[in-house]
Amino acid sequence: MLLWVGLAVMIVIIAVVVVLYSYMRGEFYFSRVKDNDTLSVELRALFGLVRYRYVIPIIQFKGFAQGIMIKSETVGKFSSELKDVSRDHITKDKVISFYKQAKDVLVHTLNLYGWMKQSLAKVECTELKWITRVGVGDAPETAITTGAVWGIKSSLLGFSIRYVKLIAKPRIDVIPQYNEKQFATEFRFAGRIRVWYAVVAGVRLLLRAAKVKGGIRTWIQFAMKARARFKPAS
Repeated sequence: MLLWVGLAVMIVIIAVVVVLYSYMRGEFYFSRVKDNDTLSVELRALFGLVRYRYVIPIIQFKGFAQGIMIKSETVGKFSSELKDVSRDHITKDKVISFYKQAKDVLVHTLNLYGWMKQSLAKVECTELKWITRVGVGDAPETAITTGAVWGIKSSLLGFSIRYVKLIAKPRIDVIPQYNEKQFATEFRFAGRIRVWYAVVAGVRLLLRAAKVKGGIRTWIQFAMKARARFKPAS
């Protein structure tokens, strides 16, 4: 009897170690070709057994007064089956409300920036691709615009990738279209972090929030609102 109990305990310990040492993988993708926009976020864990994908195939800008209309699709946790299709209207009031919530979280967390920097240091970038095609109809102006886009890309990427481990060769390019007016871009970022580091980061975040009065309550409220917004249909 003790032999079987010991064997079961050993199997559980090995399973826990394997899970903690496995990777959580994430991918962010955005593309714009003419008036067609696509944005997707995908998360995978437990060797792909757990999967969550959030896709926004339609983004329509209605002006600053009316906001942005988006159509979103959600894929289930354990398969690629489409679970939910919904439409949302992002208005100025919603953006202001989210900003206030984020600011409240920042105030109620001890050195949140330090926590983010420490956590991102454990993230490994496995793919970085950003291809842009630009043309304004005039060759000299297109050349100038291409150089400006290169400068913007270099600044943004230089600021961003210094916080994560870059283990893949970036594919960055700006392709001038001298004979036509065009702007198209495709951006893909894929990263991974071991489950153990993610768990440790979560514990550290709770400890930092606990050191500020009302911090835990603020984070719970923020998480519940975010979950209600992005919760996939069952």
